[in-house]
Order: sequence, then C-alpha cells, then structure tokens
Amino acid sequence: MKNLLALILFLSCFLNNAQISPTFNPIPASYGVGTTNPVYALDIEYNTIDVGQQAFHLFLPDTVESYPLIIHIHGGGFRGGSRDQILTDPSLQAVMKYYLENGFAFATIGYRILPPETATYVDSVGVIKCLSDSKRSLQFMRYHADDLFIDKHRVGLRGGSAGAGTCMWLATRDDMAEPSSSDPVLRESTRVCGVYYIGGQATYDLYKWESVIFNDWDGMGSNYTVDSMVNLLGFERYSDFYGGIDSNYHILHDPELIQYRQDVDMLYHLSSDDPAIYINSGNTAIHPSDDLLHHPLHAKYLYEAAESIISAEVVANITAFGINTTGSEAGEEFLARLVGDCNLGLSTEEKTVNNIQFNVYPNPTTDNVTVNGNSNTRISRVIVYSNTGSVINEISDLNDYSLTLDFYDYDKGIYLIQVIDENGNSSVQRVVKM
Repeated sequence: MKNLLALILFLSCFLNNAQISPTFNPIPASYGVGTTNPVYALDIEYNTIDVGQQAFHLFLPDTVESYPLIIHIHGGGFRGGSRDQILTDPSLQAVMKYYLENGFAFATIGYRILPPETATYVDSVGVIKCLSDSKRSLQFMRYHADDLFIDKHRVGLRGGSAGAGTCMWLATRDDMAEPSSSDPVLRESTRVCGVYYIGGQATYDLYKWESVIFNDWDGMGSNYTVDSMVNLLGFERYSDFYGGIDSNYHILHDPELIQYRQDVDMLYHLSSDDPAIYINSGNTAIHPSDDLLHHPLHAKYLYEAAESIISAEVVANITAFGINTTGSEAGEEFLARLVGDCNLGLSTEEKTVNNIQFNVYPNPTTDNVTVNGNSNTRISRVIVYSNTGSVINEISDLNDYSLTLDFYDYDKGIYLIQVIDENGNSSVQRVVKM
C-alpha cells in the first residue's frame, strides 16, 4: 500500500509539472515574415473536453528567447469562426507578420462554440463555456511559457466581434487564478497588459442591451427592447446564450440566471486596475436592428464607462460618433507599445480578502435600490460613489440588515455602492441608473 501511495504521489507531481513538446516548423515563405527563423506550431491542445475546438496555433519570430505574446480571439457570434482563420486570411496574416517582425509571439485560439442556427437542440451551458475556454487557453500558455518561448509577464489580447467581447471579459474580471486548484494550469493568472477591441459588444448581460446600450438610442426616448431583439435574432439563439431559458424575461427572475448575467457582464466588472484598452468601431449602423451585435453604441457606451473608471489608458476610434482619441496611433501599434513596456507582477499565492456578501436590487434601477446584507452581520455604513470616485451619498451609524437608497434624482450612468459591516469588512458593487 505504501508503495502504491508513493507511486501515486510521484505521478501526481510528474503530471502537475508536465512539459509539452510542440512541433515548430518554418512558417511558409508565402507569409512573408521577415525574421531570421520564423516558426509556427499548429493545433496545440489546451484541454481535452473537445480537442477539435480547444487548441491554438502559435507563431514565433524564432526559438531563441521568450517573446511577449499577443493572443487573437476569433469572432463569429460564438456560433462560428475558427483559429484557422490565420491560415487563409491575408489580413490576419499581415497582423501576425507585424507582431513577429516587432519581436512578439502571436497565437490564435479556438474555443467551444454554441449550436448553429439550424440546430434542433438547446445548449445546456451557454456562452460561459466559450469565455471559460479562452480563459483556460491563456492560463495554459502561461503555465507552459518556457516550452512555448513566450514571456508570461507580457501578454496582450486582440479580437473582433465576439472575440472583442471575450477580450473585454478577460480584461475586466479580477484575476481568475485559483491558487489552491489541483490543476496547475488554473493556478495561473488571467491578468493582461492591454486589449485591442474591434467592433464587439459592451456586455453579455443581454438585458442591459435594452436597459442601457439601446435605451434612448436615438436621443428621442426610443428604446429597443428584449422582445425586439428576440424577434430579430430568434428565441433559440437567445436561449442558447444562457444555457436554456423558458421565456424572454426568465433572465430577470431566476436567481441563477441573474448571477449568470452578472458573471458575463463586462460593464459590471470594470474597475480602476483593469488594463489599457483601444476601442475601435467603424460601424455606421443607425437603427439597432441594422446591426444589433456590432452597433456603434456598444463601443460608445463601453468607451464612456471604461474611460471614467479605468486608471490606465483608454482610447477610442468610433466613426459613427466622431470620437477619435487615439492620437493617430493604430490599434496594433497601441497594443505592441503597451505589451512591450509591460511587466505584470503575477502571483499565484492565496489572497485573504475580508469581503462581505450583499445583494443590490433592482439593478439596473430607475428610482430606488435595496441593499440586503449578510444575515449573520449587520450593515454599519453605506457609501455611494460616482463612477469617477466622488462620494454622492454616505449613511453611517447603521445597525440593520438592509436599507433602501433613493436613486431617483441621480443622472443615468454607473455608480458604486460600498457596504461596510459591523466588523469593518467591506465590499463594493456597481449599480446602473437608467
């Protein structure tokens, strides 16, 4: 028995420190990469649930050092697209060539996608599986950085459409490393140095498309409702997004779906320590139905929210609204500059955070907000901040489990509510005023 246990422990240690041996071949001359020894490795698997989808291609200037890494995440509405785009698309090959010739590695990742429109079944997991695959691929590359010739401390993301939204989801989430996980890949950090967002979505909380993104979309009080979106996209597509729902407004009442919406809401997770972002939208759609998924209002709202919250650089080129704060710097140049100068301090140690749990509802709101605290501790103090950090309201000397805040006279936008309990522990949540 002792020998068996020793063998198990040995194998566990061996597997947890396993190396990979990707096969690097010369990049074809037709790609025109002007480095000494450009090489690539195709179909490197980062998980085994669906090996056809969960893999990436990696392109390197050479194999003589560790290169900062740019990860490209493909679009396709989470229903299509492929990491293989790089093998046939001259424009993406030109992007790869730019990065390699400037001393960067370049990866294109695949991820599991949702059912096609012709499917007769509903996806039971939803968009979170697409997002989580991209997260794991990032962590996998970091864990195997030495074998892949990449610098895990200098990583940037770029993508279009669903790929852009995925980049933002990764960038805005607090570090999703799991230091105590039995899977060493999941112990790696998910923080990045910068993002180049190209024509994506502002949030994957689809109710916020009605209540925030397309609320008063024409400046004359018009609203584009969830019902209208479902009529345009089809109920099956809407249902697939959250792993199956009973009706359009099921997402407003089911606690699990409310939590799901928050988990995939980039606007909710914006915080001051998020990385620099370059937002690019050349879309000129006017009515939401002209291009619901890539409408420039996504980019405009994301820019305004991010620019007011994130401490790092946030620039945008949004054609439809005449917004251009880029200083004529192209998106690829921006990302190369940020990643090249970056040196993330990545830690996989456990962090002790004295957060308390509390609920805020309704969110979004038009008038009042109710704050419910943990049933085991009382709320002592509540502070409401604007999205620029100014104190809007402060209530002290409380001794209760809940209270109601009046938001009626507040301007539309994002606010932060900090709750402090009787033991001095605190936590912060964002609230959207419509």
